Amino acid sequence: MLDLKIVYFQGVTKFIASYVFMLVVIFNFNLMVIQFVDGPVSFWKSAWPMGMVAGFLLGFKMNEKRQVRSNIGFLLQLAILCFVGLLAVQGVISYIGSSNLVEMKAAKNLTVDFDAIWLVSQFGLILVGLWFGGWINEKLEGVQLLDLLPYEAKLLTLENQLLDPSVRGSLQQLELLLHEDFIEIGASGRTYDRAQVLDELPSEAADYPVRTIENVCFRKLSEELVQVFYSIAENETQRTSIWKLEGGQWSMIYHQGTRRAS
Repeated sequence: MLDLKIVYFQGVTKFIASYVFMLVVIFNFNLMVIQFVDGPVSFWKSAWPMGMVAGFLLGFKMNEKRQVRSNIGFLLQLAILCFVGLLAVQGVISYIGSSNLVEMKAAKNLTVDFDAIWLVSQFGLILVGLWFGGWINEKLEGVQLLDLLPYEAKLLTLENQLLDPSVRGSLQQLELLLHEDFIEIGASGRTYDRAQVLDELPSEAADYPVRTIENVCFRKLSEELVQVFYSIAENETQRTSIWKLEGGQWSMIYHQGTRRAS
């Protein structure tokens, strides 16, 4: 789980970059098409699905790291911010099209105006794209296509999942993430086995606070065992986990949290 301001900024930046790139492609495509058709060609109508496509790409990538599809509130806020970014891009292009590019527009017969219905529909398309991208990512993860990623990225994703309240509240997901021989030593010094963790985590998930992973490093103990070291910013604890690879699946076999010395 990362700081939401950083997540929003990075998400909107990636969305705008993808959206502008696709608009450039559509613009050049239109310049070729209008040479063979009679009548005006609408730039925005031909770019109608681009908001959804950019949203899909962003949803897919962000869900890969943070499991954001289950957080509807997060998706709505991100969709609003992306929509504002889309409006800014449209405003700039429309201004240029109605002023500096008037001569080229007349010569090429390319219109750059858009109507209110088209504009309002973009927010819905962005939201659908974000959700659908996350959904597709989850399905791909289910068939282990994401195991093609480096093991460091995969394990960091799994560590973040265990800090997600929606995952901590799901007994089914916890059973997949925790090895049968799992042991945890908490910051208090208390030792927990797998049964105790599966019994306690779901009941505490609703009130679990935001936790931000930082200072991550990895140590490969063997082909099947990897140790992950990281710290939690909010409560100044140092944590380490050992993950075991069995049957193509990673599961945590050991975890320890220690309060940092003041």
